[in-house]
Formats: sequence, structure tokens, C-alpha cells
Amino acid sequence: MENKTGKYFKYAIGEIFLVIIGILIALQINIWNENRKNKLDLNNSLHAMVNELSDNIQYMSIEKDNFQFRIDGLKRILNDSVSEEDLKIIPNFFALDFKSKSFSKVFELIKGNKQLQLIEDKDLIKKINQFYEYALRDMEVYTKWHAGFVSDNIDPYILENIPIENDLVNPNVAKALLTQVKFKNILSYQKIFYQDYIDLNTNNINEAELLKRAVDLYIKDKN
Repeated sequence: MENKTGKYFKYAIGEIFLVIIGILIALQINIWNENRKNKLDLNNSLHAMVNELSDNIQYMSIEKDNFQFRIDGLKRILNDSVSEEDLKIIPNFFALDFKSKSFSKVFELIKGNKQLQLIEDKDLIKKINQFYEYALRDMEVYTKWHAGFVSDNIDPYILENIPIENDLVNPNVAKALLTQVKFKNILSYQKIFYQDYIDLNTNNINEAELLKRAVDLYIKDKN
């Protein structure tokens, strides 16, 4: 009986050991699968970020060209070298506001899913945060502020002082407005604001290019 009891006891210990080993192996497989899934999800998210950066670069480049056109027109107007055609479309040079755009949908998704902490390169995490949390935020704040300036100052001035027929302004009316200090100040302010906006876009384009290359290199290194 003692021998049988000892054998049963050893058998039970062996069974328990095998069960524990099986559980540990299963846990390890689950952990491996979860890590693999997390890496795959992060890889997809970083690819999406590269595409988002490309879209942002293209958008900001177009905005630079658009506002450079307006600045060139304002310079002609303020330097008394304006043409009749410029005068007919004079609101186009100073009345339009900056477009609002969401630049960071992918970043917000990555941050919300806590994927940033999965990036092994801490310097890259810092670059991502610096670009999305600070550089782009500055432009969003500036865009919002300028929208207020336009709605509070420029829109009311146009409604009260610039009659528009068939989307055009009478050149003589525009010439008369250019004798007013307030109108010339509005044009000068907008020229300054537009130049600041171009400078912000230029800086953000450069930062986006650098970040895009850094994310690309990280993806290639991990694949």
C-alpha cells in the first residue's frame, strides 16, 4: 500500500508538473502572439503616419503658394503698381482666411491606443511629440486667431465699404479706398499675417520632412 501510495503521489506530481508546463507554454504563446499583433499594428500605424505627413507636406506647400500669390498682390497694391485687373479682384488679396485642417488624425489614434510607448527608439518618440504637440499646434492656434481677426475686422469693413457686383469691384471704388488709412492698414496687417503663415508652413514642412524620414528609417529597421 505504501508503494502504491508513493507511486500515485509521484504520478500526481508529474501530472501537476505537466499541467503547469502546459499553462506556461500557452501563456508564452499568447504573449508572443500579442507582441506580434502589437508590432504589426504599430507598423501599420507608422505607415499611416508617413502617409499623413506626406499629405500635410503637400497641403502646406500649396498653402504657401496660395498665400505668396496674395502677398505679391498686396505688395503691388501698397506700392502703387497695381493694375485695373488687380483692383477688380482686390478682396481676393486680403479678405480670404486661412483654411482649417486636421493635421494629426493618425497621431491622435496612435496616442489614444498607447502605441507610442511601443516604439523602441525614444528619440523618435520625442520627435513625433515635438512635431504634433507643438509645431502643428502653433499653426492651429495661429489659424484660429486669424479667423477671429477676419470676422471681427475685415468682413464688417467689406460689407460696409466695398460694393461688389458679379464678384468684381469697381476699380474707381478700390482706388478711393486706397486713400483711406484704415484700409491701407488692413492690407498691411494682412501682408504681415500672411508672411507669418508662410513662415510657419515653411518651418512645418521642413519638420515634417525630417520626421517622415525618421519614421521611414525606423520602419525599415524593424522589418
